[in-house]
Amino acid sequence: MRRSTSKRKQFKRLIPLVLLTVALGACSTTNGSSTSTSSSSTSKTTTTKTSDYFTKRDQDASYDESKATKISLSGSSAKTSGSGAEVSGSTVTITKAGTYVLSGSSKNVQVVVKVGDQDKIQLVLNGVRMTGTDAAIVVENADKTFITLAKDSKNAISDSANHKNTDYDAAIYSKDDLTFNGSGSLTVEGNYGNAIESNDDLRITGGTYTIKGYKNALSANDAINIKDATMNLTATEDAIHADNDEDTSLGNFYIQSGKITIHAGDDGIHASNTAFIDGGTIKVEKSEEALEGKTVTINGGDLDLTANDDGINAADGSSSESAPGQATAGVSLTITGGKIKINAQGDGLDSNGDLTISGGEVYVDGPTNGGNGALDYDGNGTITGGIVVMVGSNGMAMGFGSNSKQASILANVSGSAGDKVTITDSSGKEILSYTAAKNFQSVLASSAAIKDGESYTITVNGQGTTATASLTTQNGNGMGGGPGGR
Repeated sequence: MRRSTSKRKQFKRLIPLVLLTVALGACSTTNGSSTSTSSSSTSKTTTTKTSDYFTKRDQDASYDESKATKISLSGSSAKTSGSGAEVSGSTVTITKAGTYVLSGSSKNVQVVVKVGDQDKIQLVLNGVRMTGTDAAIVVENADKTFITLAKDSKNAISDSANHKNTDYDAAIYSKDDLTFNGSGSLTVEGNYGNAIESNDDLRITGGTYTIKGYKNALSANDAINIKDATMNLTATEDAIHADNDEDTSLGNFYIQSGKITIHAGDDGIHASNTAFIDGGTIKVEKSEEALEGKTVTINGGDLDLTANDDGINAADGSSSESAPGQATAGVSLTITGGKIKINAQGDGLDSNGDLTISGGEVYVDGPTNGGNGALDYDGNGTITGGIVVMVGSNGMAMGFGSNSKQASILANVSGSAGDKVTITDSSGKEILSYTAAKNFQSVLASSAAIKDGESYTITVNGQGTTATASLTTQNGNGMGGGPGGR
């Protein structure tokens, strides 16, 4: 979020423009895409257990319809068949643990779950269309509620911009844990506040979703965990918002698999604590900051991130944020695998603490203004593996620090959008090519094919710049094409 980085941005614009160099690795990239020649660069080092983030029941969308209570929606009311659900006017209240199958269309009908603290509820949506002034589904009390999208079903839920009950500020609102699963589809429009909101955990383990939020599309206080779902999220604020102001160990985001497309007015994905990406495909087509968390860890997946500000930002949004240029304790950005493509107007990779890359592929089209850089960190910046190619402005260009085990090159090289950057070794062998998405004045790259102390030529539009690879380029060591120092 901007509150955590604005003072650093202001401070950075006061720093004189500088130029650094850092090394470039073996891969082939054209038209913004890339192909790695090193299979180890994308290997995952994580041994994350699914059970750490999802229970077996979260992933079980089965139900016995013959034993379930039926709720048939019609106009401004509903009819029930079976026990545990009571209808009073336009309100359906569920009072007993069990499975409830909903079908039909309604206007201003509200389904309210109000059961015991240890009770679990399964709501099966089987061809449901609910519109209304207030939240359509409200969980006032339960241990956990599972919303299952029946196979091949199409479901739609929306509220209005004029809630009468403003406490339930979402189209689907839960005070307790909420899980979505199944193989049907669900469209949710939250026209008052959020589209889907949970005061505790929100888990999604299947289904196809189109979700629009006047504020956030998905919102939870404790955690948002996703696997095996296809999601198209649109929000005026954050598309995915996990934030807890009271407990700093909460406010977490995790994705294991699935496909998410995001259009956000603010953050694409925001986590006040941890943002952990183990896999999946994430495309942020519009955002201020595409991905933000206090600690950001990427172990796998395919990320394509577009941002008006930072692409990936590791920052502590609380009052504990350090002064500009000083590392904030507990803040980190770690990349061990996956493929990451970033187009950012602010910093491409930005950590207010440490930044570590040990695997994967990272491609950044960074800022064109000198007050930001393709790479930015306040603690230790370390690379020990993987492939990194970054192009951007040279005003705040940074390389990697003294703890790095893999050499890199950072050179003062200019080009325009669509220009091809080619890197060759001393024998003239091409080891990398990359087509820039916008104008740039610096090139930073690293891979296992780059050797410490060896010279490389970076060519753009027939103009060649020679740079020497180094393990330490943070302070401009081995820099080519301009003066060093920072």
